Amino acid sequence: LKTWLYEHRKNPYPTKGEKIMLAIITKMTLTQVSTWFANARRRLKKENKMTWSPK
Repeated sequence: LKTWLYEHRKNPYPTKGEKIMLAIITKMTLTQVSTWFANARRRLKKENKMTWSPK
């Protein structure tokens, strides 16, 4: 999942078909994959906020 997220960092929103494929590969449920991506995007957003310094 991390690889997919890194490769699609400009648009980190997998389609339903991509989520199904990733769920099969990782042996996770569709809900687990969706939750993982939501949490990963939240973490990335938080990290990006911390790296930007206010002007």
